[in-house]
Amino acid sequence: MGVDPLVVAGPGARVAGGELARLFTGVGVTGEFPAGSWWQEVALVWPAPAARPAGRALREVFTQAVAEMCGDAAVVGVNFSGGLDSLAVLVAVCRLVPARSVVAFTVDLVDDDGVSTAAAASALIAALRLPARLVVVNPDAAGAAPPWSPLGPRFDALPHLNARVNAAAAHAGCGVLLSGNGADELLAAGSFASIEVAGRWGARGAGRYVADLARTEAGWPGEVAAVAARALPARWSAAAYWAANWPRLCRPSVSPLLAAGHRDQARAWAAQWVREQVAGHAAAGRSWAQADRVDTFWPRGFSPDAGSVPEGSPFLHPDLVAAGLAVPVASRYDPRPAHAYHRIKPLVVGLFPAQMRAGLPTAKRYYAAALARAVAGPLAAPTAVEAGLLDAAAVASCTDTATRLTVAAVETWLAGAVARGYQVSG
Repeated sequence: MGVDPLVVAGPGARVAGGELARLFTGVGVTGEFPAGSWWQEVALVWPAPAARPAGRALREVFTQAVAEMCGDAAVVGVNFSGGLDSLAVLVAVCRLVPARSVVAFTVDLVDDDGVSTAAAASALIAALRLPARLVVVNPDAAGAAPPWSPLGPRFDALPHLNARVNAAAAHAGCGVLLSGNGADELLAAGSFASIEVAGRWGARGAGRYVADLARTEAGWPGEVAAVAARALPARWSAAAYWAANWPRLCRPSVSPLLAAGHRDQARAWAAQWVREQVAGHAAAGRSWAQADRVDTFWPRGFSPDAGSVPEGSPFLHPDLVAAGLAVPVASRYDPRPAHAYHRIKPLVVGLFPAQMRAGLPTAKRYYAAALARAVAGPLAAPTAVEAGLLDAAAVASCTDTATRLTVAAVETWLAGAVARGYQVSG
């Protein structure tokens, strides 16, 4: 949905191999890379809404964003995982005025706890009495791949499944396909906010917050360090924050899959990128909690539509992004709900009508096993190897799921570019 921010003029444009090499640094493999152009001499500019208080309830902004994105579509599809975020979208679509025909599309994966996504989705729709038709998509069925886009490699986790959902939405006559993408990054509680939470909810509330965030990378020692760092100069505090929150990104690294000719430049870029992030936090005088808020949402990647049906997420709508970023860090946590999942996502829970909140999902679902299975077979990247980007032997021996997903995304996109007559620069 919206206008693509990049148009490549003619087959003479060249893919910038040095830019793609950034994806195989420690920064790139973790997904923490700035959205940029993968083409030589082609700028890619993304809208980056600044934090702006909405002056009204977040639920109103969300509802309006959903209505705007649905437009006059008579049939609206929702990519429904059975989780809290996509459920919020599905409920909002079901409550639109005038009413639409609503179709929920669920890929029948099994989560890491052995629970069927389709079963969970069906149970929620029935329990909440939502006027939506459920279409279950078979993850093992054959289907078209997502269309190639000049915007670059797709960084959604399972693009082939998203393409099948989009195809199912087209078959159902949907005018738009919405998802809950971006909700965690925009609205969930972050780390290092114990002082702010204590100021709003008192010592008991802060204690519960620390317990709920104990499983994050920094854990409770990070909360203690964040309090102590308030006495440090801004530059030192920002550097300490980065070390606590992103320890794996403190030293620039490159994947062994990257061809030797790209390693030095990619490593230098990664080091410079980290320095820029730390300097930005210091210059803005951000607390650790405020810095984490910024780093959780930015930078954002982008995945084009996975098929012919326009796609979008209200959690990435500019108005909701601006309003969400402006919510104080203390207001992103609420110690009162019975479930930790609801305590760290009260802003998302607040998007539901009050009478529905008792029946909402109480835990986040994970699909690490499904992701690993998606790239479990032999891995090869002949186009990337031929272009001098990757090392063939290292690709074949790679076992890390995140890196294998990145290889698959880059190879698919490069192959599509070469097939269209584009060349890859060294």
